[in-house]
Formats: sequence, structure tokens, C-alpha cells
Amino acid sequence: MKINRLNDITLFQYIFFISQVQIGVGIVTLPSDLAEIASTDGWISIILGWLVANVASLLIIHVMKDHPNETIFDLLKRYFGKWLGGFGSLLFALYSLFVFAITLFSAIHLMQTWVLPQTANYFLMFLFFIPIYMLARYGIRMLARYTEIVQIGMILMLPLLFISIKDGHFIHLLPVLKEGWLPILKGTKTTVLSFLGFELAFVLYPFLQKKEQAGKGIVIANTITLFVYLLVTIACFVEFNPYQVSTYIWPTLDLFETIEFPFVERIEVVFAAFYLFLISTSGIPYYFVSIVGFSQLIPYTNHRQILQVLTGGFIILSFVYNPTFHQVSIMLKWGGHMGLVASYLFPFCLWLYVRTIGDLPMGMGR
Repeated sequence: MKINRLNDITLFQYIFFISQVQIGVGIVTLPSDLAEIASTDGWISIILGWLVANVASLLIIHVMKDHPNETIFDLLKRYFGKWLGGFGSLLFALYSLFVFAITLFSAIHLMQTWVLPQTANYFLMFLFFIPIYMLARYGIRMLARYTEIVQIGMILMLPLLFISIKDGHFIHLLPVLKEGWLPILKGTKTTVLSFLGFELAFVLYPFLQKKEQAGKGIVIANTITLFVYLLVTIACFVEFNPYQVSTYIWPTLDLFETIEFPFVERIEVVFAAFYLFLISTSGIPYYFVSIVGFSQLIPYTNHRQILQVLTGGFIILSFVYNPTFHQVSIMLKWGGHMGLVASYLFPFCLWLYVRTIGDLPMGMGR
């Protein structure tokens, strides 16, 4: 892939990009998922998930540093040849597109539940794709700048969580390890899925200006995500009792229902509207990565042509398909299985393969 230096991103943009991709659906569902598995010890599972995510992230950086101007789509062709590498690129592009679709359908379902219950699915899809198309059209740097803005907005929203727990009960967190380590380890599988997003470093790395800081940057991004998830999860555990948290579908939104201001009613609706920005920074980068992958696989096309086709396809699909909450949940489950392979197993296998065979000229993969 030819890297356009006009699309270079700074270290801070790289950090915020990865962090914002990770903070998507998990910020509103993670507390209940953990409460169901590990009770109020779920916050320990988040820390363990952070450790696993850092290991996988650093393996990605180690693989990428030998070919700093190539994306994962180039590396697969380099190490596995045109056909096998092309098939691997197709799978990665399809994975990215599927994650985007899950994020999109989740956002539409949440908006229809909390903010716009009478609005048709196809109308929301059309409205969502206006900014999605504009951001994906102009590439990595535009997406990175957008994630910077959303990151600032998220920082301004986080203090509301401290307000929500002022009347909470920290005794809900005690005793620590009340059910032993086994539930915590089971909960770690849930938390490693919430850290998905760092695998986009496979595409971001060539655009980073100071590539020697890529490892440090991705660890910082994972740590920002860790802090946000810990804050949200502990806030829910402190405000609600363990049984309540496990029964809520979106406990973070229910948490905001407890906040009252004399000048604002239903602050949870305000947060739900802001959540659109959070989930957009989680989905649009995957959409862009899938478009880049398809454009390299299909001869005589560029990413804008692929963008137009896929955007039109999603809008047409919205007229005939409106997934229920159960169907969205099934897609999230399948997306989690695919994410474990793409973000954890695949980087390890690729790192092991590269370390075993050493460097190869482009197209000479075995």
C-alpha cells in the first residue's frame, strides 16, 4: 500500500484513535456482563484483560516494525504469497466490516430504545451514514482528528460518574475475592473482548510519524481504556447492588438516570446522545479498514469507490432488515469469537511465523 504522508498521524492521535475504538459497546454493557460472571470482583477481571491485551498489542508492534511502511494487507502477501495472502486479507477485511455492522446495529437499537423510539430503522441508518461517509472518505488523518475531539468530550463527561456514586455504598465491593479466582478468570474472557480495537494498529502503524514510540503508545491507549472501564464498572457496582447490575441491559445508562440537575432532566438521554459519538469512533475505523482491504483486493478500484458501494448496500439493507435485540446479541457473540481470533490468536501466530521464517521479499511467502 502506498502511504500518503499527508495522512501521517501524531502519537497522541494514534493513542486516542486506538483508545476510542476500544470504548464502544463495552462502556454501557461491561458492568452487567461482569456482574453476572464474577460479581463485584469483575473489576479485577478488567485488569487481567488489560494485561492480556498489552501482550497481544506488543506482538503486533513487533511484527510491524520490520516493514514500517506496510499494512497488514501488504504483510500477508509478503509472507504468504499472492493467493493465500489475498485470502487472509479478505478475511481481515470481512472481519472489520462485520464488527462495523455490529456496532452500527447496536447504535441504532440503542437510539430506538432510549432517544427516538418512533423513528424508522432506515431513516436512522441514512442519518448515521452521512458523517460515516464523510469521515471514511478522507482517510486516517481525518478519523484521527475526529477521535481527538470525541476523546475530549468523553473526558468532560466522566466526572458525572463521580456525581452518580456520591450516595453509593462502597461496601458492595467487599469482600474482595468473595467467590475465589475462578469467576474472575472466567470474566477475563469478557474483558479481553472489551479491549478489542488495538488490532487496528496493523493498519495504523505505517501512518504513525514516530514509529519508535508505537509500543509505548499502544500501551497508553490500553491504559486509558482500562481507566474508563474501571471507573464505569466500579461506579455501577457501588451505586447498585450486585443483583441489580446483572439484571440491567445497559447499566451505565441506568446509572445516569440516578443523576439529577435542576436545569437538566433525564441526563441519561443526554449521555445516550453523546454515546453516538463514542460508538462512532468504535465503528467507523473498522469500516475504513475494511474498505482499504477490499480496495487492495479488487483491481482498478480505489477506497472511495468501495465506500460508495458499501454505503449504498447498508442503506438498502436497512429497508428490509431491522435486527431485534436478540439478533444483535447473537451478532455480538459471534463478533466476540471472531475478535478473539483476529486480535489475540492471529497476532501470536503471525509473530511466531515471522520469527521462524525470517524476512522474505514481497510475494515470496511460502
